[in-house]
Amino acid sequence: MRCFLAIELSEEIVEGLEDLKRNFRIEGIKLVERENLHITVKFLGEIEEDTVEDIKGMDLSLKPVESRIGGLGVFPNENYIRVIWVGASNLEPLFEEVDRRLEELKFKREREYIPHITIGRVKFLKNKRLLKERIKRYRDVDIGTLYVESIVLMKSTLTRSGPIYEVLKRWDF
Repeated sequence: MRCFLAIELSEEIVEGLEDLKRNFRIEGIKLVERENLHITVKFLGEIEEDTVEDIKGMDLSLKPVESRIGGLGVFPNENYIRVIWVGASNLEPLFEEVDRRLEELKFKREREYIPHITIGRVKFLKNKRLLKERIKRYRDVDIGTLYVESIVLMKSTLTRSGPIYEVLKRWDF
């Protein structure tokens, strides 16, 4: 099954992201549905049921952390935009620790960590200039503070209308 580890967002942060997303209702951009907004800690990909059980048995409770949610960015770069995201500060140590613990199950470590919340995916663009203007206007957006006190194992089922996420396990800090 397709899985990932994630940080869920508070209602206040989701509201702020929803306000921001309204500015990116541009033809060719698919905005992430409200219920699917999250911070991916580690994408695990397609994994076997027994690996899921091994992950569920791990100790992934860490120290609570305060993260500032803000700053708009894109992947891979501003000349070829495929993903629009909002940054999440202060989470690299948490990502590194999760990565380290998952090495025991033969998951490869990430080369770099860019904690973020994807708010939109660019499918095609008729008006690239408009998107670049919006990105520039909201580059320094400040959504608020997220108190990270848990991490979840999510199952992702891909459908025609978008992914459906289901929490398989929660580790509270």
